[in-house]
Amino acid sequence: NDLTAVGMEDVVKIVRTSSATLRVLDVSRNEIGDGISVITDHLQHNNVLTKLNVEYCGLSVRGASCLGELLKVNNSIKELGMGVNQIGDEGVLSVCEGLQCNKT
Repeated sequence: NDLTAVGMEDVVKIVRTSSATLRVLDVSRNEIGDGISVITDHLQHNNVLTKLNVEYCGLSVRGASCLGELLKVNNSIKELGMGVNQIGDEGVLSVCEGLQCNKT
């Protein structure tokens, strides 16, 4: 896969047009890094997506923070795959804070 942070804009277009039916979004094994913020911003009001996979995406603390913020407001995501990213302790804490606020 060759999706990068720049390519995330195209993914956002698909998410927007498929927001009523898109249940799974798997962008794993793409070096999107902090470009994950582009997609997490648009998923905040999505109430259909149940699974998000961002494994092996080169996420950093900032990317984990974006996911944590998403989890605070999006209660439809029930499964989040984010293994093999360099998020460190601070990133883990950000995701945990999001999970504490999440009602799913």
